[in-house]
Amino acid sequence: MNLADALNDDQIAAATHGDGPQLVLAGAGSGKTRVITYRIGWLVEERGVDPARVVAVTFTNKAASEMRQRVESLLGRSPLEGFVGTFHRFGLAMLRRWAERAGLKPGFMIFDDSDQIALVKRALGDEGLDESAYPPRTMLSRISDAKSRLLDPEAYASATSGFFEERLVRVYRRYEHLLRQASAVDFDDLIALPVRLLGQDEQIAARVRGRVSHLLVDEFQDTNHAQLRLVRELVGPAGNLTAVGDEDQGIYRWRGADLDNVLHFERFFPGAVVRKLERNYRSTQTILDAAGELVACNRKRRGKRLWTDAGDGEPIELYCARDEMDEAAWVVRSAGELARAGAPWREIAILVRTNAQTRALEEELLRTGTPYALIGGTRFYERAEIKDVVAYLRVLWDPRDELSIGRIVNQPPRGIGKATQQLLEEEAGRSGLTVWDALVLDRLDSLPARSARALRAFRDLLAELREDLDRVPAMALLEKLLERTGLLRLYQANDPDSQARRENLREFLSAAQEILTRDPARIELPARETLPDLLDHIALVADLDGWRVERGVAVLTLHSAKGLEFRSVFVTGLEQGLLPHYNAQERADSIEEERRLLYVGMTRARERLLLSWCRRRRVAGRFQDQEPSPFLDEIPRLLVRSQESPAPYAGDRARGVAAFFGGAEDRSTSQEERPLTRGRRVRHPQLGDGIVLAVEGQGPAMKLTVFFERAGKRKLVARFANLEMV
Repeated sequence: MNLADALNDDQIAAATHGDGPQLVLAGAGSGKTRVITYRIGWLVEERGVDPARVVAVTFTNKAASEMRQRVESLLGRSPLEGFVGTFHRFGLAMLRRWAERAGLKPGFMIFDDSDQIALVKRALGDEGLDESAYPPRTMLSRISDAKSRLLDPEAYASATSGFFEERLVRVYRRYEHLLRQASAVDFDDLIALPVRLLGQDEQIAARVRGRVSHLLVDEFQDTNHAQLRLVRELVGPAGNLTAVGDEDQGIYRWRGADLDNVLHFERFFPGAVVRKLERNYRSTQTILDAAGELVACNRKRRGKRLWTDAGDGEPIELYCARDEMDEAAWVVRSAGELARAGAPWREIAILVRTNAQTRALEEELLRTGTPYALIGGTRFYERAEIKDVVAYLRVLWDPRDELSIGRIVNQPPRGIGKATQQLLEEEAGRSGLTVWDALVLDRLDSLPARSARALRAFRDLLAELREDLDRVPAMALLEKLLERTGLLRLYQANDPDSQARRENLREFLSAAQEILTRDPARIELPARETLPDLLDHIALVADLDGWRVERGVAVLTLHSAKGLEFRSVFVTGLEQGLLPHYNAQERADSIEEERRLLYVGMTRARERLLLSWCRRRRVAGRFQDQEPSPFLDEIPRLLVRSQESPAPYAGDRARGVAAFFGGAEDRSTSQEERPLTRGRRVRHPQLGDGIVLAVEGQGPAMKLTVFFERAGKRKLVARFANLEMV
C-alpha cells in the first residue's frame, strides 16, 4: 500500500505498528479514523492477516458505519468479513451465540432506557419504597454504575454501606430478578455478561480469542472499567491491540468513562508503544492555540500540542451580552452575517451547556426566520407511536415480556383500563403465572364481564399474529400488525400531530425494509427467523447518528457535538455556574471535565469560533447577575477580539418590579440582614430547598455546605450560589 500519499509520518508509524499493544493519542481533527482505516488495510494487504480475524470497536453506530465503509472502499471488499461495530453490538453477538452459557434464554430481549425506568419503578413498588424519596432515574444510574464496575448485587452490597445503599441493593436485586423474568438484558449487560463469560468459561474464551488476531478500539478515553476488562479479556496484556483516544476529549465521566484507562495505559498493557498525532487537519492555528492553552490547565493529561499548516485564520470573537436575549440576538445576527459571507446554514453550529439555554436562542431564530435544527429532541425510536409498534413486535416474539404487554393491552384503546390491568396481574400472581399465561388459560372469571371480553379479544388478536410468525416474512407480518391492531386508524385525523405520527409509522416501515433487506437471502424467510435482527437493530441504534444537517443551523449541547465539525461554531453561556456547571463546583476532577468539554466545543470549529457570556441571565423567572467563566482567563487575550453590549439591561423594568415585590434585587440586602449561618434554610433556583450544614470563610471567599432535599449535599461558593433565604 502506498501510505506516503495518504498519511503523514506519525500516522504511518501508527498504521504500520507491528505486534503488541500501542496507544495512539490522537488530537482533535488529527485523522484518527483514517489511521484506523489504513491500519486495517495494512494488516490485511501487507501482513496477510485474515480480515475475519480483525475486530474494530467504537461507541456509535455512525462512527462504526463510517469506519466500515472506508475500509471496504480501501480494500475493495464488500461486505468486510471482519467485525466493525460498537462495543454493545460485539457483546450482543457473543451473547446471541452463547446465550444459555451466559445464563440467558435464547431470544432474549434488550430493554431500552424507558423499559429500564419502568422496571426500576416496579422494583421500587415491590420493595415498598417511595419514588419521591428514591427517584427511579437516580436508582437506575447507580445500578448502571455498579454494572459498569462489574459489581452484581451481592458484590455491590459487600463494597458499599449506608442507609441509601442498603435500599439500592434491594432495588438492584429486584431489578435483576424482573429483568431475567422478562427474558431481557439491559445495555450494561451487553458488556458485563460477555466479560463474565470470558472470565469464567475457558473454552469460550479460547474460541473468541482465536478469532481476534488484531483488536482496534476507537475513542479509548470513553471506555469504562467493564469495557477495559472486555478488551483485556480479548487480547491479554500483551496482545495485538491498537487503542486510539484523546484524554483531552474525555467528557463522559458521568457515564462511567474512566480517563485512567488512557493515562495509565502502560499499566494495563505492559510494553505498550505510545504515539501522538498532533497535526490537525480541521481548524486554524488560532483556534488550536486557544483551545490548547485552555486544556493545558488540566493536570490529568499526557499532553500534546496541535499544529496545522492552514494558517492563523481569524481571531476568536468574544461577546459580553446584557442578558440571554441580547446574547441570542448577537448569535443569530452574527450567524446571518456568516451565511451572507458564504457559509451554508448547515455549516454553522450553536453549542450550549444545558438544553435550557436553547429557549432564548430558538425564539430569536424563529423571530428572524433563520432555518435551524434543534438536535437532541425526542429520538425516532422513542416516539410513542413507534414504541407501540415495537412493543407489539416484542410481545409477538416473546409474550413473557410483561412490560410490553402492559404498554399495548389498551393501545389503541379497547376498554382495558388500569384497574382491569391490575386485576389481571393480581390474578396471574395468585396462580404463579405470567400475564400471558393467565390470558391463554382464560383465568378471567374474577374480572368484570366487559373487561374479560376485551382481554379475550386482545389475546385472540395476538394469538392470530403469533401464528403468522412461522408463515409469513417479517415485512408482511408488520404490515398486517399495523392494520389489524388499528394503530394506523388511530391517527387518521387531519391535525398536524396525527399527520406526523402517520408519517412516523410509514418511516418505520421504510426503516424495517432497509434493515431486513441487508441480507437478501433472508428477506423471504418466515418472520420468526428475521424478527430478532430487526429488534436488535432498533435496540442498539442511536438516532443522533442519523441526524441530517441540511435543515439549517445546528443547535445542540456540547456533549452532543463531540465527533462533529462545522465551518463556524458559537459556544454560548460561558459563565460561572453554566460552564463550568454549578454541579462541578469544588471538585477538581469535575472542573477539569468541564474544561475538556469547552475544549471539545472549541475544536469543532474549522474557520470561525465565536464565544459569548451574559452579565445577567434569567434563572427560574428571575434575573441573576452572572460572572464570566474562569475558563475565559485561560484563553490568551492576543487571540481574542472582544466586544461588549453598551446598552442597559433589557430586563431593567422587570428587575424593578421584582425588587418591588421582594424578588432578586432584594436578595443581597436581605442576606445582610439575615446572615448565612449553620441551620439556615435556603432555596436554590435549580437545586430547590435546603439547609446550611457548614460555613467556611467570609466575604467573597465564603463557602457553604448545604443539604438539599432533592439533590443531597453540595458544596457551593456563596457569592455564586444565588441562594434565597426561606
